[in-house]
Amino acid sequence: MVMCGTDSLGSGDRELGGKLMTSFLRTLEEMGEELWQLVFVNSGVKLAIETSEVLDDLKRLERNGTTILVCGTCLTHFELLEKKQVGVTTNMLDIVTAMQLADKVINV
Repeated sequence: MVMCGTDSLGSGDRELGGKLMTSFLRTLEEMGEELWQLVFVNSGVKLAIETSEVLDDLKRLERNGTTILVCGTCLTHFELLEKKQVGVTTNMLDIVTAMQLADKVINV
């Protein structure tokens, strides 16, 4: 399981962080069947909306069997609920349960 809590990878330069996150998410396809779930919380939900640079990549992962969970509270907070284009809008109970069931959780 990979948990994305932000739309940027690392701290410091936001532009570079955005490029790094894009590269990270595009590289996940190479994990194959080991990547079974992606979870987006906080500003990470911005990666699942219609203007996301990685939207097509996420849709491809979803088509290939990766479950994508997107925090509904976070979407509502950022006023993005209607703009989500990939994944299942979910709640904290589902997110915590997914973390509990995962053999390992990678936080980015």
